[in-house]
This record gives sequence, C-alpha cells and structure tokens, in this order.
Amino acid sequence: MRSFLPSVGAVVVCLVAGSAFANSTGINGRSGKQSVSCTASGCHGGGTSTPTVTLEGPTALTAGQTGQYSLIITGGPGVKAGMNVATGGVDGATLTAGAGTKLMNGELTHSLPKAFNSGSARFDFSLVAPATNGTLKLYGAGNSVNGDSAATLDAHANATLDVVITGGTDGKPTTEDEGGGCSAATTGAPAVLIAVFAALAARRRKA
Repeated sequence: MRSFLPSVGAVVVCLVAGSAFANSTGINGRSGKQSVSCTASGCHGGGTSTPTVTLEGPTALTAGQTGQYSLIITGGPGVKAGMNVATGGVDGATLTAGAGTKLMNGELTHSLPKAFNSGSARFDFSLVAPATNGTLKLYGAGNSVNGDSAATLDAHANATLDVVITGGTDGKPTTEDEGGGCSAATTGAPAVLIAVFAALAARRRKA
C-alpha cells in the first residue's frame, strides 16, 4: 500500500509557503489598531533587518477638510512592500485609496505589492476629516519583503500619527440649560408681569 504522508507534507509546505502570497492583494486588521501584527498573524516574519515606517501628512484639519497622507517604508529586505492603514480616536473619518491601494472593510491596504525604489516604498492616500472635534489617530503597518512569496525572511513595522480636528461639533451631551433653562424663564416673564399689574390695578379700584 502506497503511503499518503509525502502528499500531506507537500500540501502543508504549499499552504505555509503560500500564506504570504495569499495576502499579496492586501489584508486589513493588521494596522496596529487591533494589536495584531503581520508577524503575529503568521503572514510574514523571520527577517533580520526591520524597516522604518512613517506616516506623513497634516497634523491638524478642520471638519470636512481633505488631507493628503503617505505611508513610507524604508529598509528591511527591501524588494517589495505592503501596507495597512486604519483610523481611530474620532469616528466619521473617510479614507480614500490612492495609487496601489484599495479600501477593505473601512481600512486601506495594498492592491498589489509595490516595488521598492531607491530604498523605500511609498503609498499615498487621502483622508476627509470627521465632523466631530478631537484627536484622530492614524494607524499604519508596513511590510518590507524579499518577494519570494513565502512567509519567511520578511519584516514589518508600525507607525501612528495624531491629527487634531477643529471647526466641527464637540460631541458633548446637551445640558438642561441648553434645553431652555434661561430662555424658558425669559419667555414666561411677560405673563408674570401682567398678573402683577392686574393685581395692582384691582387694589386701586377698591381704594
């Protein structure tokens, strides 16, 4: 009887080697916002040289304003690159994909691995500021891979960028005064004065 163990071993090798290739068209949930890294998820790892990842763009926007941003990966294996970007802190921000990126479940990721150019890879995108004031946080993860479609000898790093949002609503709950404390009392004042004057007039007639 012929053993099937060699065939099983071949399948396992293909699955492991193909794990990085399976995400070559992007993945979400690895930006660092969810505390899950590309290495921890088993997609990439083993690289001896860690890249540097930076997020560049405006650190202040007014509500509804569009800002242009970039995630830049430098160093590491440095053959091809991938990325994942997400937002947090203030709800309502809108991410718009640039060249080589796409939206996936509200986050940005690479549509295909991008080749390094002069030691770095750059992914451009834009962000529309939310209507609520506060500090919006950009989370970014960048992979620097050797391009062999395997999960080994690759490396990644993370970055964050705070963006202060102004000119919108504060998002605070409405207080009782805002619901008509002083204004309500002012509205009722004429009726009270009329009653007082009527009482005074009645007394004068009796006198």
